[in-house]
Amino acid sequence: MPHRRTLLAAAPLLALAACSNGGENSNRVNELNRSRYTSGDGTNLRWDDPAERPGAPVLTGESLDGDFIDTAKWAGDIMVVNFWGSWCPPCVAEAPELRAAAEHYEEQNARSDDDVDVRFLGINSRDEKDAAKAFEERHRIPYPSIFDPPGEIAMQFIEYDVSPNTFPVTLVIDPEGRVFSIWRGEIDAETVYADVNQLLEP
Repeated sequence: MPHRRTLLAAAPLLALAACSNGGENSNRVNELNRSRYTSGDGTNLRWDDPAERPGAPVLTGESLDGDFIDTAKWAGDIMVVNFWGSWCPPCVAEAPELRAAAEHYEEQNARSDDDVDVRFLGINSRDEKDAAKAFEERHRIPYPSIFDPPGEIAMQFIEYDVSPNTFPVTLVIDPEGRVFSIWRGEIDAETVYADVNQLLEP
């Protein structure tokens, strides 16, 4: 990596053996995905110096609801981008945490006169659309997700060890469109708050 960055302690990951498969993972696609994915190894990255933050690509694609998403329209806002799959046990575990963080900032956006909003975006990969939509409904996810079965969006971050085989991964992107942090593994709401609030500080 050409950029100096801070290595952060790993968040605990759920072991596959400790998780129940459930009906949602019964189809063949989910069985294959579950056997091939790599959970985050805990090597999390943060660029505290704005001058050293790498630029994030503009993300575009169709959401699970069929709407076209273009993050260029969110220029000047903070983005929390989460790569997930309905078949991924740590993704299931972190869903309530991400929902809580998204709802917190949605309320804050509505109350604040600040020009900077905090936006959440999911990237759903290696999944079936029906399973992904059922996941969102079950966990009451309040933000959109781009449907990206082949993992093409993840490949845009391959330099940072984000790939279609690594789940889950969460990125925090600053208002200038630069990557502030990458969490390779299960994340919680308090971690999101800490990173986003640091970017919101004057």
